[in-house]
Amino acid sequence: MEKSASSTSSRKDDHILLCLENYVEYEGLTNGFETITIEPSLLPEVSPDEVNLTTTFLSKHINFPIIVSGMTGGTENGKVFNESVARICSEFQIGMGVGSQRAAIEDSNLIDTFKVRHIAPNVPLMANLGIAQFAKGYGVKEAKESINMIEADALAIHINPLQEIIQHEGNALKTNISTTIKELKQDFQSPIVLKGVGTGLTKVDAATLLDLDVYAIDIAGAGGTNWSRIEYYRNKKVNYLSDRFLNWGISTKDSLENIISQMDKKNVKIIASGGIWSGIDAVKALLLGADYVSLALPILRAIGKGGIDECRNYLSNYIFEMKSVMALLNLKDLEELKKERHNILDKI
Repeated sequence: MEKSASSTSSRKDDHILLCLENYVEYEGLTNGFETITIEPSLLPEVSPDEVNLTTTFLSKHINFPIIVSGMTGGTENGKVFNESVARICSEFQIGMGVGSQRAAIEDSNLIDTFKVRHIAPNVPLMANLGIAQFAKGYGVKEAKESINMIEADALAIHINPLQEIIQHEGNALKTNISTTIKELKQDFQSPIVLKGVGTGLTKVDAATLLDLDVYAIDIAGAGGTNWSRIEYYRNKKVNYLSDRFLNWGISTKDSLENIISQMDKKNVKIIASGGIWSGIDAVKALLLGADYVSLALPILRAIGKGGIDECRNYLSNYIFEMKSVMALLNLKDLEELKKERHNILDKI
């Protein structure tokens, strides 16, 4: 167990360093939102200051429909980043996730690297485990342990088969997602969020995940952080993989449209992520039907560049852009956006 925990921690440090120092985005594949044209009004009747972006997530109030996705933990570097993210999320009152807690389940000495509730007592907070671990024997015990470890409001289960295939230490296993979630829900009361890691999802995937009746699904489309590329940098045994394979995925826009088309009155929250790193793309995602947007890499890089101040500057600009776009579309809040979204999109 100690060897496994050490390996997991080392991998987490590798991930942070690679994201900070290397190009880890997709090449030749965008998030797809540039294909959606929304028209600014020359005669707006709403000012950015009047735009209200408040909503709820996991039964908690948030000021903006934004979630900082789980990134790290399990190392001292991860602890520093998690605590910085928690401060920012608490300041802006937005949702937050931590990285995979597998390392802390394997080694209790690493638990503190994930704990942020003392810093962000009121934010919606998601624990995190991988479907690959459930395929190898994790169950209700580990799910509850991850929740209790950080006083989380929900458990995010990340689904990353392509990353696992390329990863040096990966588990190339069938997800067996339907059986896993159905069995887990029998004795696990906390909300479950199913999330990809950046390769997107097909209409068939979307229908399968929606039928599991979880709290939320994070589509994690292609066009943002490319975990295939990150693992390619780490695994010297796969140094001849093709660029087409490494940049394989379904764009965020297409993934979002795939799941929205399958909703059929399902009461599941939709989180859009995958390169939604600008306020205008965030509004486009909401117009397409997402309830929230989620981002990670620009937050990590802002903290790495200039700490809390730089991250605050980035998020403030992101939100300013969202509010400005809303104002120029004559939308004063998220309820109005939902009512008018078809009218706006029909103009395309």
